[in-house]
Amino acid sequence: FFMEGMWTRCFPALRAVRNWIDNGKIGKVVTIQADFGWSTKDCGPHDRIWNQKSGGMILDIGMYMIQLGQVGFAGKRPTRVQAMGSFVNGVDHTVLTNIQYGNSNDDDGGFLQFHISGEANTEERVVIQGTEGRIIIEPPAHIPTVVKLQADQGRTGMTKDEVLHFPLPDDSYTTWNYPGSIGFTHQIQAVGEALQKGERQCRHYTHSDSLEVAETMDQILEQLDLQQEEEKVSENDDSVVIA
Repeated sequence: FFMEGMWTRCFPALRAVRNWIDNGKIGKVVTIQADFGWSTKDCGPHDRIWNQKSGGMILDIGMYMIQLGQVGFAGKRPTRVQAMGSFVNGVDHTVLTNIQYGNSNDDDGGFLQFHISGEANTEERVVIQGTEGRIIIEPPAHIPTVVKLQADQGRTGMTKDEVLHFPLPDDSYTTWNYPGSIGFTHQIQAVGEALQKGERQCRHYTHSDSLEVAETMDQILEQLDLQQEEEKVSENDDSVVIA
């Protein structure tokens, strides 16, 4: 058995979102917009986030954003990835990314747009926009407990709303390094169920899901590396003084 620790996909709230999409509650998914950021202002010079090989925000939290494309565009693979960012201590710090699923003539394709940042603690809200409404994953979206379905009622701006609440298990008996860590119990339960059935992966986040997200992260990092190199060349050109 093998599974990456993408615990978010095992939350009941996210499973409800996938069911809404699969059942056509918002029609065809057109776009997904998301954000995730936490302030690194208190991170010292030797903090892991500044490691040149494993640091930066994409490797830290980018996977939470990228996996959303699999939720909204199930069965579709990324066909285009565009990324740009800013850098601190040589690692990516704020990154804006656009990902296209399918092609421009694909009726089932669409777009994921997100930004991540170490500059600020962002709202961390997800909006999945469909042709007949939208789904909102309320903050903090990587520990989802409240999801909202808004079905459009024509061009009046009115919507018919359905809100589902999935409170976290009680954790008053302990403390955590990171808020909401009790939510890992959802993944523990999902893995246990898979093992009992003799399965070698978890249906909520499969081997191929992990590989696809990793490949997309590599593409983003390659583009960011190229951006840094271009900026270094530009800075060197600007520093040349002609006597």
